[in-house]
Amino acid sequence: MKYPLHTQSQPVSGEAAKKLLEAIDSGSAVVNDRVLALAKRIAARRRKAQKHA
Repeated sequence: MKYPLHTQSQPVSGEAAKKLLEAIDSGSAVVNDRVLALAKRIAARRRKAQKHA
């Protein structure tokens, strides 16, 4: 995956910062809805492929 050279980190504040701190403390991950939906689609595709194999 290529990233443009001019990217900059943005500060995290408010509710997003709270979620991030909770995830760090608990050792879990923070994902958005699009990433979660993609993971579910991939898992479903793999389950389907295993059933048919």
